[in-house]
Amino acid sequence: MSDNRVKVYSFPRPESARVPSPSPFVLKLETYLRIAKIDYYCDHSSKFSKKGKLPWIQYDGDEISDSTFCIEYLEKKFDRYLNADLSDEDKAISRAFIKMVEENTVWATLGQGRMVENFSWFLSQLRVPKALHFVLKMTLRRRTIGNMYAHGIGRHSHQEIHNIAESDLQACSKLLGTKVYFMGNKPTIIDATMFGFLAQLAYLMPDGHWTTALVNNNFTNLRDYCERMKREFWPDWSHPLKKDESEK
Repeated sequence: MSDNRVKVYSFPRPESARVPSPSPFVLKLETYLRIAKIDYYCDHSSKFSKKGKLPWIQYDGDEISDSTFCIEYLEKKFDRYLNADLSDEDKAISRAFIKMVEENTVWATLGQGRMVENFSWFLSQLRVPKALHFVLKMTLRRRTIGNMYAHGIGRHSHQEIHNIAESDLQACSKLLGTKVYFMGNKPTIIDATMFGFLAQLAYLMPDGHWTTALVNNNFTNLRDYCERMKREFWPDWSHPLKKDESEK
C-alpha cells in the first residue's frame, strides 16, 4: 500500500536535543505542515537533495528542495494558503521579515553563537563523538566562517555582530507586539519561519548565552510566543519521534 503522506528528509533528531530539530529550516517546514494540518513523516538519514540541501520533501512522485519552495509546493498541492487572508501590505511585511531572519539574523545568532563561539558545545548537544570534533572544526566550522565572511557579516567584530542580532530581534519583538501570532490572531507562514528560528535561541543555546538572554530578558514576548507555539502545534515536543520513518 502506498503512503500518501509527505516525506520530509531531515537531519538526525538526537534524543538529547532540546528541540525536535537543531535546524531552523527543518523546524520551520515541520511547523508549517502542522499548522496546515498536512500529514507527514520524517526520514532522518541526512540524505541530501539533488541541490545538496536539507530539508527537502517527496510527495506524489515529486522531489522539492529548500524549505521555502517546499511550502510553496505544498500550498498549491493541498490548497493550504496560510497567507490568504493577509492584505498585500501585510504579505509584503511578512516576506521582508522572513528574509531578514533567514538571510541575516540566522548568521548573527546561530552562525555566530553556535558555529563560531560554541562549536564544541553544539556538537556535544547533537551527541557527535568527541573523536570527530577536531575534524568537524577544521571542515564544517571553517566552511561556516568562510560563508559568513562571504556573506559580509563575518567581516565584523563579535560585538558588532551581537549588535546586529539584537537590532533584528528587537524588530521581531516590535512586529509581534501583544498579538497572538506575528500577523494577527491566525498563524501564517511567517509563524512557521519565526518559530523555527526563535525556538533555537530559546531552547538550544548554551545556558546564559547572550542570544538566549535577549529572548528571555529583553524581548520576553518572543519567549512567550515560543511557548504558545509549542503548546498549540507541538504537543509532542519532547517526543516527536512518532513522525519518524520507522513509524510509517
